[in-house]
Amino acid sequence: MAQKHLPDLETARRIAAGDAETTEIFVLTHYTSLCRFMRHLTRQIEDAEDLTQQAFIKAKQQIASYHGRASLRTWLYRVALHEYTHWKRKQRRTHSLDLAPAHHEAGYEACLEAEALLNALAQLPETHRTVFLLFEVQDLSVEEVASVLGLPQGTVKSRLFNARQKLSQILDGRQENEIESKPVLEA
Repeated sequence: MAQKHLPDLETARRIAAGDAETTEIFVLTHYTSLCRFMRHLTRQIEDAEDLTQQAFIKAKQQIASYHGRASLRTWLYRVALHEYTHWKRKQRRTHSLDLAPAHHEAGYEACLEAEALLNALAQLPETHRTVFLLFEVQDLSVEEVASVLGLPQGTVKSRLFNARQKLSQILDGRQENEIESKPVLEA
């Protein structure tokens, strides 16, 4: 795979023509970040992997519709987000049981903080969570996020601002609850 970086339109043209090497490079380039995005949306690795694969299949089927108005990466995220919303409509609301770890291991606090952030993200309205994940986690620009979601850039900026504020409130509230629940030691 000694293929140099191709312009997006050329990459799309080659994938549409059935070029296996270009398709493989495209998938390898974007799979990890797209799966991570899906993992944040679904909160289940199995569902995220399935949706990521479905997104790549759908993208390959629809690659001829790519016209280069946005980057190929942005276009892929739009396809993936469509797959996610379609999947979500089919899901029934279920709640998973949160099990506490049996003992503290190295890195346990970092895991707790990551879990707290994921739980806080889950409390955001989906419109805000999606904007936050695309911008902060997937590192898309405001313009790219707007393109993926089909929204004006001002709306993206507003939702990003509101998401950050709400996350801050949720996480600050969590810290206050932890401080209040700790026993007070008397001297």
